[in-house]
Amino acid sequence: MHKLLMLSNTYQLSAAADATNLKTDPANALRWRFDMRRLTAEEVRDSILMASGHLNLKMYGESVYPKIPKAVLAGQSVPGSGWHTSSPEEGNRRSVYVHVKRSLQVPILVNHDQADTDSSCPVRYTTTVPTQALGMLNGEFTNEQATALAARLTRESPNDLKAQVTRAIRLTTGRVPPADEVAKDVAFVETLKTRHHLNDEAALMRYALLVLNANEFVYLD
Repeated sequence: MHKLLMLSNTYQLSAAADATNLKTDPANALRWRFDMRRLTAEEVRDSILMASGHLNLKMYGESVYPKIPKAVLAGQSVPGSGWHTSSPEEGNRRSVYVHVKRSLQVPILVNHDQADTDSSCPVRYTTTVPTQALGMLNGEFTNEQATALAARLTRESPNDLKAQVTRAIRLTTGRVPPADEVAKDVAFVETLKTRHHLNDEAALMRYALLVLNANEFVYLD
């Protein structure tokens, strides 16, 4: 059934609008194009781990406990109570294996509309709120993975900023970037170095954080 659905013409439609169809069916009730959507909470986390090269694709087994920031744990009467410690490798498994505790949730998941743990959840609603952007820019998880992504880019393309930028875009969008886009991003990284006095590693980490926050990464279009 999954194969039939995924190979169907409707499933593979792009989100590109057509003036005639848009006028006839602006709500897309007849599914003549793909409705752009944001990744689900689990998809956001897993995609970040995949881009950084840290996603553990191991299947089956017990639930895992990703690291939760101390500031979040401090909100409990007994900080860390009921939340075990998984190894970094186990903690980076797909989000479907993450332990769900009603009173203590993984920030990046709850920020992006993880299923409500306080009541039945027949449908998820997609919200757009400031805490999502703040968490993606300043959160411990995204900054750690941005550092890992920068290290991956350096490892795969040492001393070649143009190749690093190209690879970063491919990892986060799945497409080959045009030359002008690469040139602009290279210039951005160089500006970080000169204007903010950052070394190569720090500047590339900031760029990695930027691409993980791009709309094209978080939204399916």
